Amino acid sequence: MYINTATKETMEKSICEVLNINLKELDDLLEDCCNKVQENKRIMILDDQYDYFQSYVKEYLTKDIDQILFIHLSRRLYGDNDNNGYSLIDVLTKKTSLSDYLKTYDLTFKYNQHINMYVNTKEVNIIDNKYLLDRFGYRFADYSFSGYAFGTHIEDIDYYNIALGGPEFFGYIYEYDIDDDAIIDNFIENSQFYLFEYKVSIKDIEFEGYDEFNDYEKMIHIVVIALQRLYFEKYDPIFNCHENQVIKMKDGKMLSEKYLISKTVL
Repeated sequence: MYINTATKETMEKSICEVLNINLKELDDLLEDCCNKVQENKRIMILDDQYDYFQSYVKEYLTKDIDQILFIHLSRRLYGDNDNNGYSLIDVLTKKTSLSDYLKTYDLTFKYNQHINMYVNTKEVNIIDNKYLLDRFGYRFADYSFSGYAFGTHIEDIDYYNIALGGPEFFGYIYEYDIDDDAIIDNFIENSQFYLFEYKVSIKDIEFEGYDEFNDYEKMIHIVVIALQRLYFEKYDPIFNCHENQVIKMKDGKMLSEKYLISKTVL
């Protein structure tokens, strides 16, 4: 089963099911956490809150969680019906809707230890572009298809407005011999913004910041952070507007469209 983290209500239902409690007992749990972790303190220590919920979950979890709700924001070109989730290497260097679009502006990519960018078949030197150095793997390799754990307040996170404007790296190619305004404007004009929801095996994902977790630890973690999410919905909903657990596909794996459960136009 999985924790349905799409909305507050679906989270509550899922949490009650896996902990074998009712809504009143769930509310009592959140209140008890507040009394023990936050009351009479100017600043609540998130680690203390995490530890409180973790102890409870380890003791009372009654069901195995083998899947994760994976929420992905993406602007896609009209006519692009490929709902697979690709690593950055694959989406830029293989035949995809995006790579075909960029080729019309003579912008191409190859992969050899890191992603190389070419304009009019000439390789571009990006040594002074810290964002592209990181994103294209010159300083560390992280090309994974990524998303978020929670659907609540998804429109409030910083990345929402970035994704709304198309692939993030579009904003970092202006200094090269590229008509970046045309690339961005035409892409937005000829595309649609979507929210994808996938239900993915827990063994195929990792939580950003917790990449060392095994499957049991990931199972505990998703319940704990869902409880934290519900806690802040009750006591400080603004907090949830700025926080959302990032999820990534492990080892650059493709996220198959067979795991897609919904695709919503935003």
